[in-house]
Amino acid sequence: MKFVMFFLFTASAWGLDCTIRGHEELSAEILNEMQDLSCKKNQVHLTFDDGPSVAITPTILKELKTRNVKATFFITTTNLSSQHPKALLHKKIVQDEMFDGHLIASHGHDHSAHALRMNAQGVVLEKGFTQKEREYQIKESMDLLNSATSGKFSKQDQLLFRFPYGRGAMPSPAELNEMENNGEMTFSASGYASRLKEYQARSPSLQTIAGSGFSHLGWNHDSHDSSLSAKMQDRSVLKKFILSNLKSLCHGPSLQVALYHDIKEINQIAIPAIIDLGQCLGLRFISADEMKKKKSSLEKDGVYISREFIQKAPVDKISSILEKLSLGMKIDCVEEEVDQSCYSQQYGKRYTHCAGSESICFEGKWYSRTDPIVQGCIK
Repeated sequence: MKFVMFFLFTASAWGLDCTIRGHEELSAEILNEMQDLSCKKNQVHLTFDDGPSVAITPTILKELKTRNVKATFFITTTNLSSQHPKALLHKKIVQDEMFDGHLIASHGHDHSAHALRMNAQGVVLEKGFTQKEREYQIKESMDLLNSATSGKFSKQDQLLFRFPYGRGAMPSPAELNEMENNGEMTFSASGYASRLKEYQARSPSLQTIAGSGFSHLGWNHDSHDSSLSAKMQDRSVLKKFILSNLKSLCHGPSLQVALYHDIKEINQIAIPAIIDLGQCLGLRFISADEMKKKKSSLEKDGVYISREFIQKAPVDKISSILEKLSLGMKIDCVEEEVDQSCYSQQYGKRYTHCAGSESICFEGKWYSRTDPIVQGCIK
């Protein structure tokens, strides 16, 4: 029989009794350094990307179970493919995650951007997937997750997806500008927040995941562990990482989706310390089900984008065009020189409201007839 030892100490400056379930000396040092920090009683849902990792994820699972905290694990499903040398071990970890009551979610198949990705210097790193590539990525991911869980993945109360790098749902201002400059998308607004909402309402990447039953969950707390080495950091880096995360969680929104990676060794120690000290300071760590019940603030900020919202995105004009087509009415391609027209390389002209045999021009963009935004309008 195994016993878990708990360490109880009182921080007099806080007037708090703190239950620390491991790494007591480190936690005491960090709490002492936080004596002047005010902490709101925020709610936090922990999420982990890129796993599973045979070396790291089981330890994180053990620490979460000790503290009765439920998280969401966004799985990169190349880890589950038959070509991966540790596929069977990874599948067992996914099964353990589900058995422990965590939500299993998709991080796509390949860890590649579904849409345009640029760096801070404006250099294009990835152009994003084509529609056929998106559809393949989603199907492959779902098939592998269902295979690993004996079909239980798709039967979960929530089906969540998170794009690698957030691209497909959370583009940067520079990326939105680039999309407009290259004719990929047009925007009526000038401010970033408004343009982002326009993008999310028409993103082909979001349309594709919604067509497979997914909602999208981003994040509003970035742990910044992605900037750290995969290997364990020294004590000073570890302390700084835990402190910065606690300060951000204490000062952030009342409901936070926290981004971590279960392929980073630092989280084997950081996660239990953040939970123990966070609870001591008044933070509450909630499950995916609890998060969903309170998701209105996340929807407002575009952190949570529901399947229902995504599927409402196609607007009346494109639906009207398709309705006329279904009635056998002829739609002429009208030559137009306005912002919301589409340029045809074949004819060297711009057109608007053009419905051809293979594509449709809608609000400045050509859509394939197989595109989800078009299919969503076909009754």
